[in-house]
Amino acid sequence: MDWMDADFLSIKKIQQGEEAGLVELMSRHRESLFRFVYRYVANEADAADLTEETFFRIYEKADRFRPKAKVTTWMFTIAGNLCRDFIRKNKKRSWDLSLDAEVGDQTGATIMGAFASDSNDPSEAASAKETTGDIQEAVMRLPQKLKFPFIFCILEDNSYDECAEVLKTSRKTVETRIYRARKILREELSSLQEHV
Repeated sequence: MDWMDADFLSIKKIQQGEEAGLVELMSRHRESLFRFVYRYVANEADAADLTEETFFRIYEKADRFRPKAKVTTWMFTIAGNLCRDFIRKNKKRSWDLSLDAEVGDQTGATIMGAFASDSNDPSEAASAKETTGDIQEAVMRLPQKLKFPFIFCILEDNSYDECAEVLKTSRKTVETRIYRARKILREELSSLQEHV
């Protein structure tokens, strides 16, 4: 594996005291990190703060980076740890995940759009909006060890292998956790449908 990629060169600049390296990393990865953190904590202001904290930690700990994995794997590990700590400290917060939040890398594709009906029927549109809210709440209630791989791989469209690197586990474990997350979400949503 070639570690002399752009991200690695940016880390080297930071290690040499050049802030330009951090600016480069931020311009390349701020959007994807923010989107991941936002889906994890479901609050825009908190996601912005945690994204900034992630980059601060990257800058602060750049001298400890060892090229055993991609720089992005290390970055998402830091972001994931900050998110888990934040959730643990703020369990009783209310969430504000927007129905207009973009899905994955599809510009303009939103969570609401993923469930929107082609019909112009207002009652169907209201039903789709309600379903989307139920899905968001169900994702937020997932156990932390299932939530990270589900958001990272399914909602943010990262590979299972990269998720395994971030979590320091096997691909099979990631697959199992995503399978369990999907099962929980299906059960919760089918239970909600039965009560409608």
